[in-house]
Amino acid sequence: MFQNKTYTGIVVEGDSLKVAKLKVAGKKLELVSLDQVRLIEPLKTRKSLQKQKAEPVFEDLEMDQDLDDEELIFGLDSDEDEDEDDGLDLENLDDDLNDLDFEDLDDTSEQVIDTDMVDEAGAPASNELLLYNLLSSISSDRVDLGISIPAGQTIFQILKDTDFSDTKKKDLQVIVDDRLEALHGVPKGEDFYSYTVRDDGALLLTSIDDEPQLLTLLNRTQDLYRGKLFINQVLPEEILLLGLIRANYELEENSISGVVQFGEEFCRVIFLRGDQLWIVSPIITEGVNSKKFLNTVFSKILFQLDTGEVPNLDRLIICNNSLGDSAIEFFEERFQDVDVSEFHYQEDFLDTENINESTISSFTTAIGAAWAASGHRSDVLPNISFLPKYVDDRQKIFKLQWHGFLLLFLILITPMVANYFITQNASEIDRLEGNISTLEAQIRSLESTVQRSNEITNELGQIQSKLALLSELNQGTLRWSTNLDQLNSGVSDINSLWITAMRQNQNNSIELAGVARYRDRIPMLADLFNDATLLNVTTAEIRLEEVFEFRYVVESFFEDENIYTPENVQGIQEIIGE
Repeated sequence: MFQNKTYTGIVVEGDSLKVAKLKVAGKKLELVSLDQVRLIEPLKTRKSLQKQKAEPVFEDLEMDQDLDDEELIFGLDSDEDEDEDDGLDLENLDDDLNDLDFEDLDDTSEQVIDTDMVDEAGAPASNELLLYNLLSSISSDRVDLGISIPAGQTIFQILKDTDFSDTKKKDLQVIVDDRLEALHGVPKGEDFYSYTVRDDGALLLTSIDDEPQLLTLLNRTQDLYRGKLFINQVLPEEILLLGLIRANYELEENSISGVVQFGEEFCRVIFLRGDQLWIVSPIITEGVNSKKFLNTVFSKILFQLDTGEVPNLDRLIICNNSLGDSAIEFFEERFQDVDVSEFHYQEDFLDTENINESTISSFTTAIGAAWAASGHRSDVLPNISFLPKYVDDRQKIFKLQWHGFLLLFLILITPMVANYFITQNASEIDRLEGNISTLEAQIRSLESTVQRSNEITNELGQIQSKLALLSELNQGTLRWSTNLDQLNSGVSDINSLWITAMRQNQNNSIELAGVARYRDRIPMLADLFNDATLLNVTTAEIRLEEVFEFRYVVESFFEDENIYTPENVQGIQEIIGE
C-alpha cells in the first residue's frame, strides 16, 4: 500500500518552510531528504493582520479568570507572538531563494509560468509561486503532504475530573460545544476543533481560531500545480511531537517527561505523564535567535517545578534542536538528576543513514508531519485531526466496482423506461396537468394573503426579539442594583468597615475584599447576605493604626431569587415564552 511512495512534511518556522521527505520501507520509514526554504514574505495570521491595522494601543489591561484545578487551557495567542517585521528584504531576496533545493526537479521545460509571478531575475515573486516550485521539485504528477499547525496556535483543554469513557457521543458533543463556546465566545465550526477520549478516560479537546496559514497558501497554489496534490493530515506540532515520542521511547506509566520544542522565534514546553499529554505550558516568545533563550526556557521549567504543577522531572527531551551539543550541556549542568537528551529515532522506526546526522535534529516536526501523512504506525498518534472537510471531500477518488457499473447501467436505461411509462399514461398526465394549472391559479390568488401573513409573522418575531433583549438587560441591571443597594446600606449601618474590591467569579459567586478598623465588624458583614463564607482575615497597618483586612465569598445575596424579577419583568417573560 505504501511501497515506493514519497510522503512530504512541510512546517512553518519563522519566515521559512522546513521540508522533510520520506518513504515507507517495509516496517520502518526511510528518510529521503531534508530542506529549508525561505518564504518571500512571512505568513500572517488573522490576528497579526488585525494588529497591523489597529492604531490604538491599550496598556495595563487585566482580566481575572478562574480555571478548574483539574483542567488546563493553554495556547491562546497573544500579540507578542506575532511577527513584528512585515517588510520584505529585497537586498537579500536572491540569497534567500537559493535555499530552495531543486536537485530532484523533474523536467518542467514545457510548463508555462505566468511572467507576472516572477521578478526580473527570474526568482519567485510570491509565496504561491515559491510553493509551486517546491511541489514541482518533489513530483510533477502527485504529492502526498502532511502539514502542521505551528506551536502556540492550538488551544488545549484536558478534562481529567470526569471519566468520559462511557459518555454517549451525543452527550459528549454537547459538552465539547459548551466548552468551546465558553472559551471562544462563539460556537466553533467542525473544521476548527478536534477531540478524543484518552485511554485514561480524560477528554483531550483541541481548537484553533483560524485555518492554518500554510493550508490557505496550499489552496491558492493548487491552481498552479498541474499534478495531484493530496493533503493527508493537518496536525498541531504538539501532537506530532507526542506521537513521535510514543513511537520512539518506552515511557513508564508514572514517569514525567519534559519535551522542549525549539524554534527561531518561539519555544514551547509540554509535559507527559507516562505516554499521555499532561500539561501544555504557555508559548515562550523567545527563540534560538535570542542570546538569553536557554536561560528563559530553564526558568520556565524551574517555575513549573517550584509551583508544584510538575512535582518532579525524570527526562528532558529537546526537539528541533538547532543549537547542537551546547543546549544539551546547558540543561545537563542545571538538571543533574534528569536524563537530558536530544530527540532520537529508533532504528526500527526511521532509517537516516542517507542523511547528514547533524541536520536531522532541527527537522523533528517536519519529519513528524511527513510520518503522519504516511499513515505508518498511526495508532500511536492521538485521534486528533484538523484536516478540513472540504479538503477531504475534494481529494476523494471515485472508483467503480461491480455495484458502480450496475448503477451506471441503471442510469443509462432510465430515460427509455421513463419514456415508455409516459406514453402509456399520456391521458392521465393531461388530466393531472389540468389539476396542476387549477392549483397554481388558487395559489396565485392566495399569494397576497400569504405575503401579509409573513409580514405579520416577521413583525411579531422582531417584537419578541426586542422583548427578549429588554428582559435580559433588565435582569442584569436589577440584580446588580439590588445587590449593590443591599451592600451599600449594610456597610453604612456597620460603620468602620470599607469594601476595597469586588469581583464576580465564573460560578456567579461574588468575591469581596475589605478593611475594618475593628475585628468584630467583620462577622457583622456576613449577616447582610443569605450565603457567605469568610476566606481569611489578616492584620495590616494604615497610618500607624492597626486594621484588619478580610476576604469573603458571597454565594447569594438573598434567599428568594424572585427579588430580581419584579412583576412587570415577569409579564415580559410570559410574552416571550420564557
